[in-house]
Amino acid sequence: MDTVTHTLLGAAIGEAVLGKRIGRKAVFYGALMSNLPDIDALGILFLSDSQQLLFHRGITHSFFFVILISTILGWILKKKFKDSQTSWVNWMWLIIIALLSHLALDSLTCYGIGLFEPFNNEKISFNTIFVADPFYTVPILIGVLFPLIGKKSPEKTQKWNTIGLAVSSCYLIFAMFVHVYVWKVMHQSFKEQQLISDGFTVTPTPLNTFLWMGYSHDSNGAWIGYYSIFDKQKKIDFYRIQRNDSLIASFEKDIIVKNLKQLSKGNYIITKEDSVLYFNDIRFGQVSGWNKADGPFAFKFNLNKNADNKRALNRIKYKESTYEWFALLVNRIKGN
Repeated sequence: MDTVTHTLLGAAIGEAVLGKRIGRKAVFYGALMSNLPDIDALGILFLSDSQQLLFHRGITHSFFFVILISTILGWILKKKFKDSQTSWVNWMWLIIIALLSHLALDSLTCYGIGLFEPFNNEKISFNTIFVADPFYTVPILIGVLFPLIGKKSPEKTQKWNTIGLAVSSCYLIFAMFVHVYVWKVMHQSFKEQQLISDGFTVTPTPLNTFLWMGYSHDSNGAWIGYYSIFDKQKKIDFYRIQRNDSLIASFEKDIIVKNLKQLSKGNYIITKEDSVLYFNDIRFGQVSGWNKADGPFAFKFNLNKNADNKRALNRIKYKESTYEWFALLVNRIKGN
């Protein structure tokens, strides 16, 4: 999830766990702890672009990291606030819950997390929610910030905080049920059309859990389709894209390509634009695929030597008209 959501959720957790003991400082420490797993962003200082993509959401998003950091920081914070009635166990609970909230949210996105690192490098992803979803974030925002407006009693602060967490949690549960429903609808349509593949995945489109992308790859390419829960028809129009592995035949031993293939779990295609080869990770979706089948993919990694790929996951969005893109998205969510 995005940093804003992690920060707000951590702040809400801080208030819920230690608000009555240490006051508004709990909000600060909850927000701080919930962002600790993203310390792996510092990897950009000493890793190549492709290595950083693999390193991100790795060991700092694992159970190992949660246990280690919560133990150490719980002891440090207890020493720092030695005069308070907050015990080491209380601090540990705050840190553990804040860290686990970060891991839980990130595991629900398509990127996934290295939950069992360093013992297993497989990234776990449930494809349930987009990396930024205002329907989830706004209730937490209201629950955290409203009590800061004017003077509110601790009881009212706790009340608003609880309401924000409850509403956002209900939305998350709703998203999980929708995910299961959409998978069944799209997979059934896929089978009825007798399309062949190595698996089938559905993932939400940007900023919502109403419009979904379904995709399925094989050794030669992938099938992609879109479905809104407001669509009148349950027959999905899947279209075919070719993998084009022949374009990177000379790159097969290149460590960059190996890293990208591991990251994508085989969900990729290669495109060529003005003599530049791009590695496109299908899992992150298309910028406007719901409107046109040949919409560019959100993840485009330039395979040219010494190319700057620090924005590989955001390369396209800066070229699109935000208003036009959002209007197209809303219209497609409304259903066909």
